Amino acid sequence: MMTRTQAREILQALFTLPPEKVAEVYDFITFLQERYGQRTAVDVSDAWSEEDLHDLMQASLAHARHADMLEERCARRLH
Repeated sequence: MMTRTQAREILQALFTLPPEKVAEVYDFITFLQERYGQRTAVDVSDAWSEEDLHDLMQASLAHARHADMLEERCARRLH
């Protein structure tokens, strides 16, 4: 089973990848699930838990920091 820290690190790493690489990661995860994953019930609820909201906020902030860093690098190269 994956820990919250591992999940957060994976999510943060995904934000650094271009869309086509994210699609490759998704395909690979799907393959691994089909081959080795345990069948568990999926929560189809659209309600957000406090943990969900916290994780979303953390991922959004990480993405914003990364985007700002890239923008700063580009701006330095142009000047």
